[in-house]
Amino acid sequence: MSEVVRTTDESFAKYAVAGAYHWHAVGGHWWKHHAFTAERYRRTLAAAGDLSGKRVLDFGCGDGAFLGLVSKAVGETGAAVGYDPNDEGRRLAVHMLAKHGLRAEVVGETKSLKDASFDVVFCNEVIEHVHEPLELLVELHRLLKPGGTAVVTTPVRLHETPEDANHVQEWFFNEFRELIQRSDFAVRSHEASIPAASVEMYYWRPKVFFRVPVFRVLSNVLSIHFRVNAMTWLGARPRLFMQQIAVLDKAGR
Repeated sequence: MSEVVRTTDESFAKYAVAGAYHWHAVGGHWWKHHAFTAERYRRTLAAAGDLSGKRVLDFGCGDGAFLGLVSKAVGETGAAVGYDPNDEGRRLAVHMLAKHGLRAEVVGETKSLKDASFDVVFCNEVIEHVHEPLELLVELHRLLKPGGTAVVTTPVRLHETPEDANHVQEWFFNEFRELIQRSDFAVRSHEASIPAASVEMYYWRPKVFFRVPVFRVLSNVLSIHFRVNAMTWLGARPRLFMQQIAVLDKAGR
């Protein structure tokens, strides 16, 4: 991931192949939109509270889609900064942010970022890519001002080994709690969200509807126009979850 945190996938060819696919996932197109990615981003952003006027870092910003949401949230009086080691990811981020008229800085090295220079740091689905997760948490702690907040998200482990070849490791819920408790942060909250069972429904193509993924269309319409996740709207409470969100505080003021 950087001069501090190593990963197996600094090149991360996905951006070169798929382009700025996260922007499509949170965009307004009824088919390209991905309701569960959009909901994941919304929950991650909401976990940090009001960002108006704050200096915020998206650590591992990729193609900049989440950074774009941060840019909107901080407003004219705040500052949005994205870090990513991937050249293609940064190029896409700069291009897409400019295309959408959003203001944010994008950097490729963490050493260019000063100690205690951010009010909030987001680390969104990144920690599972690194070889030294505790070192990553140390780096997030360094970058935060005293009294600042880090929001760290990662998938919940479902198998013995990660199915995604780019993931170094994944954690069961209690395993991840043990990891974050070993850091210098105070754990404000740690929750699981987005039911895995909904994914099967999302891609379901029933014969009666001529193989059209009707639940995906419904989910996307609800996400785009009403900003709700379909499973939440339906009141479903499955047992399995896809994402865990940790809100971590740095001591002091």
